[in-house]
Amino acid sequence: MSADHPRQFLHLTGSQEDCLRAAQSKLIQQISILWISTAPLIPNALPAKKAHLVLGQEFDAIVFDAFSGLDVNALAAVSGTLRGGGLFILLSPDIEVWPDFPDPAYQRFLPYSYTAASIKGLFVKRLLRILHEPFQVTQLAPKIGSSQGDIVEQITHVSSVLVLSADRGRGKSAALGLAASQLIAQGKQVLVTAPSRAAVESVFKHAELVPTFYAPDDLLLNLPKADVLLVDEAAAIPLHFSLKLVKTYPRVVFSTTLHGYEGSGRGFVLRFQQALTELVPDWQSLRLEQPMRWPQHDPLEALMYRLLLLDIEAAEIEFKLRAPVEYKQLQPVQLLENEGLLQQVFGLLVTAHYQTRPSDLQQILDAPNLSIHVLAQNQQILAVALLSREGGFATELSAAIYAGKRRPHGHLVPQTLTFHAQLQDAAELICERIMRIAVHPSIQGQGLGQRLVGDLMAYANRQKADYLAVSYALSPKLLRFWQDAGFILARVGQRKDTASASRSAVQIRALSTAGEVLVKQVLMNCPVDPSSISGD
Repeated sequence: MSADHPRQFLHLTGSQEDCLRAAQSKLIQQISILWISTAPLIPNALPAKKAHLVLGQEFDAIVFDAFSGLDVNALAAVSGTLRGGGLFILLSPDIEVWPDFPDPAYQRFLPYSYTAASIKGLFVKRLLRILHEPFQVTQLAPKIGSSQGDIVEQITHVSSVLVLSADRGRGKSAALGLAASQLIAQGKQVLVTAPSRAAVESVFKHAELVPTFYAPDDLLLNLPKADVLLVDEAAAIPLHFSLKLVKTYPRVVFSTTLHGYEGSGRGFVLRFQQALTELVPDWQSLRLEQPMRWPQHDPLEALMYRLLLLDIEAAEIEFKLRAPVEYKQLQPVQLLENEGLLQQVFGLLVTAHYQTRPSDLQQILDAPNLSIHVLAQNQQILAVALLSREGGFATELSAAIYAGKRRPHGHLVPQTLTFHAQLQDAAELICERIMRIAVHPSIQGQGLGQRLVGDLMAYANRQKADYLAVSYALSPKLLRFWQDAGFILARVGQRKDTASASRSAVQIRALSTAGEVLVKQVLMNCPVDPSSISGD
């Protein structure tokens, strides 16, 4: 076991008991083993939902039991805890039956009243294809990046704003901890913030002199004095929060994971750098390339990136203003059969939304209530949207939702309008909710977003939906976009969302006569003045 030795991957299939016993026999010599399973046969195993508890630790071997649920977010997360020279074992049913296996992890995106029989297993089919096709890690020329020692030196001498980016396992949090100790030893006041205190455990682990932690909202509320502010996992902190920190503190270090299980930082980096340049033109950028816990070109890392598209980004495109743009609805099986098309679609979603996770890839391929819509030009995806079909409940269930007695899984907007906005019959109507919409960053401002919304309205009409809806983290810019598309503001949340630090907003646009009645009820019963919304 050492950082110089590659990590290996083994796929065992059969019955759950046979696979578990086979894994035990292979790992009898290993000292530190992480078992991800709910099987009683392994009493010290950790369920996938608690995988976050082991982040920052290291193991000689990991056994991931897919019989207990193929939680791909946990799969990606725990793979980063395997040290160089270690073995990762995936257990699953036989490959012939695995796509039809009633996976408990799929319940997270299986809305009422769908059952496991609605899942076609396309994600597993793609996973199996990749696992069992010839595979070789591409030996690319080493990228130019700073060493950890260089990073620590730069942080301790930061004079303005420094943005540090790296993939998982490169030791950026360790660098923050080492630099914090040196700064504190010099008599500097150092603060650290992150989406949660658990996210900076690695910083504290490497800091002999520990900096003071503040949650982002507490930081801006109290504005404690500091010589240097360290922001870890910055991609998971809302952009406007980060910019406020830049305005408040003269010396700030932002550290972000570019490609990771918790959401891609690539979209954050693109938007943040653009906004940061306007505030602090002389800000610096550093990147850590060399892994600390495993060798460069590690086969397990390469495999996980390929399986879960962890390093996917928006493809470069050549947009011709006068060439025709075509609207298409894509079927999930088309994405399964065309890997390039899947990567274009997912890369665009990742770039546009900082919280895109591996489970979103699973959902796109297998969620039975989801539809995929794109604008394309010359085989290039220019814009993409995901629609979630919701509502259509029976009168009795709608009444129970209205009374707060039932909360069926999924169906976000119909339940919000019925229970929170107290519109009694809203859940009986059929809604097509725009879950995600993204236009390629290089061609935004060309009207393609509004064009795609128009195509989505036409599709929803053909599907006999009563209204089109959207729910998002409120900001003045997004509010104007949806107002321009003819949506009315139906509800604004009272509390700020922990992920976005903004209040949630729901906007709707009527498609049917019943939908028009709903809009009138909204305007009469729960009017919201858009001019009073600041987004804060």
